[in-house]
Amino acid sequence: MIFLYFLIFAMPFYQHHIIDAGSGTFTVVKAVGALGLVGAGMYVIQRGIPDYLESLQAKLFFAMVGLAFVSFLRHGRPPSLEIGSPFQIYISMVVFFLIIVSLVDTPKKIRYSLLFAAFAAAAASFYILREFAQYHSLYGDNFRPSAKVIGDANYFSMAGMLAVPISYFWFTAERDPIYRWFILATLLVTSAGIAVSGSRGGLLALFTFILFVAFRSRYRLRNMLIISLILIPPMLMVPRNPVVRIFHPDEADRLGTQSRLQTWKAGLRMIADRPLMGIGLGEFKPTIAMYAQNPRLAKIAHNTYLEIAAELGVPCLLLYLWLLHATYRSLKRTGEVAQRLHSELFYNIALGMQGGLIGFLVSSFFLSAEYVKFFWFYVFFSVALMRVTRKWAAHQISTQARLTHG
Repeated sequence: MIFLYFLIFAMPFYQHHIIDAGSGTFTVVKAVGALGLVGAGMYVIQRGIPDYLESLQAKLFFAMVGLAFVSFLRHGRPPSLEIGSPFQIYISMVVFFLIIVSLVDTPKKIRYSLLFAAFAAAAASFYILREFAQYHSLYGDNFRPSAKVIGDANYFSMAGMLAVPISYFWFTAERDPIYRWFILATLLVTSAGIAVSGSRGGLLALFTFILFVAFRSRYRLRNMLIISLILIPPMLMVPRNPVVRIFHPDEADRLGTQSRLQTWKAGLRMIADRPLMGIGLGEFKPTIAMYAQNPRLAKIAHNTYLEIAAELGVPCLLLYLWLLHATYRSLKRTGEVAQRLHSELFYNIALGMQGGLIGFLVSSFFLSAEYVKFFWFYVFFSVALMRVTRKWAAHQISTQARLTHG
């Protein structure tokens, strides 16, 4: 399990001097992934091989992987295993899926996995907070951390907004004081990191999550007030916060908006040109100059849905949207099972993940997030969570039946 926990901890990081040390196919995180896959194989040989394709989201995930692989071979560049290449990322996602579904099979492992996920978001927050503390006074109120070790400020904000809902709802259900205070600490640190990131997409995800809390949680007013107090004040204390960037954009913000609109128009032309199979996996950035008629433009789509449709075709986008819906439905069913059997912890974890997923749907409209590791953790973990919840429910029902008839 130590290899799985390391991979979970590594989710928010992209250029860490230890986690990503090495080059090409030989990096620390890849070596740990390989060891984790071997360990998962040995584990399932001893305990039994799970039905990896039992859930709908697993089937849809592998269908997407298949389409991406075919698209890459037909339209993409020669297969590459360099860091960040789409080919390597999809292989990594398959490995991550196999490890999670193979190993996470008990309530204790559910708790430990989520504990490492919350800790990872808080640890990543320290990097962006440290950069802000070091350079804010030097560059003034318009300074935004670049946060290269965690991708960039926008990608960190998205990872943080996927971690916060789980941490918050887990905190409200946890009874062990040690876990409870640890989760609260990670929640506060991650909230501060999101605040200084200055991400407008993160702000939209935040308000979407608050609305979700208002409509779905049992103690609506209380939860809305608490989560608002945790997330909003730190954000307003930052001079160049997302609210200021939306209503009072500076020159960089305006140029970024113009560039994004130009990129989106080019993406729509790509879809119109090749609606079924797309232009090829990983080909958006190399070919955008041609479609935008701007030789200096070389950007990703900054829109997950547009980028998937442009690179892999509209059918793959529909698969992706179906995958999102299936993941949400799976989490909702898990919560319903847990609620019927009075498992407040499992219920709140499933509810928090639903809120995080809804926020992700909104922020993905402004960021190319199809490779965000925290999101795929949601998808794969929802499979394990449903399986563990069903197993736990069957045990509870069996125990109650024995007591009743004993």
